[in-house]
This record gives sequence, structure tokens and C-alpha cells, in this order.
Amino acid sequence: MLLIEWMKISYRAIKEFYSVYILLMVVSIGLFSLLVDYKSLKAKKLKKEMKICRFIGAAYVIGGIGLFVILKLF
Repeated sequence: MLLIEWMKISYRAIKEFYSVYILLMVVSIGLFSLLVDYKSLKAKKLKKEMKICRFIGAAYVIGGIGLFVILKLF
């Protein structure tokens, strides 16, 4: 029961904090990683870091939008 109450409190805090401005910041960070950092790492021929950067950028974009939609629906 304590865990459920803690999750409810955390959900309300995140819902209160996560606004359109936070969404734009998270998505812009993801796009920066995908577009700018990825090309910079490609020019340096760092293949492993390119894959990690691409994954993190995509996670920021998809996760940021997904979290915003979930918070607005529920």
C-alpha cells in the first residue's frame, strides 16, 4: 500500500511539473543529439558513439512526446 501511495504522489508531481515548455526542451535536446552530435561523431569516425548518440536522441524525442501524451490523457 505504501508503494501505491508513493507512486500516486510521484505521478501528481510529474504531471504538475511536465508542461509544454519542458516537452519542447526535451524534444529539442533529442533533435540536437540526432542532428548535430551524430554528424560530429560521424566526422570523427566514432561508430560506437554514433549508435549510442542516435539511440539517446531518439529516446528523448519519442519518450518526451510519449510522456506528454500519457500525462495529458490520464
